[in-house]
Amino acid sequence: MFQVIYLVDATEPLNLLVGPLFYLYIKAKVDESKINKTYYHFIPSIIYFFYSIFFHIQSLELKYNAYLEQYHPELDFVKANSSFSDPLLLKHYVNELLILSIFLYLVASIIFVYKTQKKNVTSKKTIKIIWVDITIMLVILLTIIFVKITFPHDFGDYLSIVVVTIFIYSMSFKVIRESLFFKKEKDEKKYSKSALDEENKIKILEKINDQINQKYYLNNSPSLPEFAKKVNSSPNYVSQVINEKLNLTFLELINKYRIEEAKNMLLDQNLNETIEGIAYSVGFNSKSTFNSAFKKLTGKTPSEFRNSNQ
Repeated sequence: MFQVIYLVDATEPLNLLVGPLFYLYIKAKVDESKINKTYYHFIPSIIYFFYSIFFHIQSLELKYNAYLEQYHPELDFVKANSSFSDPLLLKHYVNELLILSIFLYLVASIIFVYKTQKKNVTSKKTIKIIWVDITIMLVILLTIIFVKITFPHDFGDYLSIVVVTIFIYSMSFKVIRESLFFKKEKDEKKYSKSALDEENKIKILEKINDQINQKYYLNNSPSLPEFAKKVNSSPNYVSQVINEKLNLTFLELINKYRIEEAKNMLLDQNLNETIEGIAYSVGFNSKSTFNSAFKKLTGKTPSEFRNSNQ
C-alpha cells in the first residue's frame, strides 16, 4: 500500500453497494420483471463518492497519515496540512454506514421474500435457496459487526474482506451454475437414466397438449399427479416431457396458459368483469397471486395491460 498511497480509501464508496446489490439480486432471483427504477439504490454510494473526492485531492502526507491511523497507529505521523475536515463525518463513520446499509437491505430482502412466499408464485426450491443466501448475508453482517467491535482500528478489515470475498465468489458460482447456459446439460444428466424414449415423449407431449386444449389449467387446484393420470402416464415422465420439450415446469406451464386466457378476457370489450373475477375464472385463488404471475410473464399488471390495450 505504501507504493500506492494515493489510493488510500479509494474503494470506500463501493461499501455502500453491498446492500443494494444483494437486495436486487434477491428480487431478480424471484422475478426479473420486478427489477425497475434501480438507480435510487445507488444514490448513497454516488454521494459518498463525490464527498470523498475532497479527501483524494489532499496531499500524500495526509493520506499516509490516514493509512497509519487505520493499520499502523503505533507509528509516528508525518507533518501534513489539510483543508479537508470531514464536516459530515461520513468518512469517520463509514463502517457504521456499511453496517446500517446492509442491515436495512437485509430487512427489506427478508420482507420481500416473506411476502413472495405467502403469494406462492415462486417454487419452493428457489425460496429455499434465497433463504440460504439471506442467511449467508446475515453471517457477513454479524462478522462485520464483530470486527468493528473487536478491533478499534481497521485491523479487522482483512477478516471482513475474506468473508465478503467468499460470499461474492459463492454467489457468482451459484448464478453461473443456475444460468440457462448450463440448463440443457443439467437436464440431460437429470434424465440420463430415464427409460423414456423419444417416441413415447412425443406421445406424452400430444396428450399434454390435449389436456391444455381441454383447459385443464382452469382447475383452481391443479396437481402433477392428477394431471399425469389424465395424460395416462407417470408424474415423473410427464414432468420430464414438460421440462425437456417445453422448457417449463408443471406450474409454469399451468400459469402460462392461465395468463393467456386472462389476456383474452382482459381484451374482450364486451366482457364486464373485474380483475379479481378474471383471476378466479382462470384458476387463481387470489387476486395478489394472479397479479404477481401476470406481471412475471407480461411485465405489466392486469390493470396496466387492460388500460394499454383499450
